[in-house]
Amino acid sequence: MRIEDQVFSAKVDLPCKIFCGPGSAVELSGTATSIETGRLQLDVGTLMHNVWHPVVGDSVKLELSLPMDLGPAKTKYLSVRARVAAVEPMPDGSQRLELLFRRPVFRDRAEVNAAEPPAESHWQM
Repeated sequence: MRIEDQVFSAKVDLPCKIFCGPGSAVELSGTATSIETGRLQLDVGTLMHNVWHPVVGDSVKLELSLPMDLGPAKTKYLSVRARVAAVEPMPDGSQRLELLFRRPVFRDRAEVNAAEPPAESHWQM
């Protein structure tokens, strides 16, 4: 049995970053409230209405922060590319998004120092 064939479902409260808009140029905050196999429910605040108006079919990139209890360990996150499957307005003016995804990737959070320029690539074809 492959891992994709296993059914998984969990109620969670994980903070996440949402990269959306043309070229994923817009970064927003949200909270993942439910994760299932290939599906995730995400609550986003009212501030996003001024920046991004999600519609069914939009592509987004998510970085879900995973809880860590170990002191010296780096923060882990789940990186996911997803599509908006449903948009539900909430009574408080926020929105709940249902996202469909495949192939999540677990990574260490890379702490980037803004003072250091990015390394140049030295490859040729």
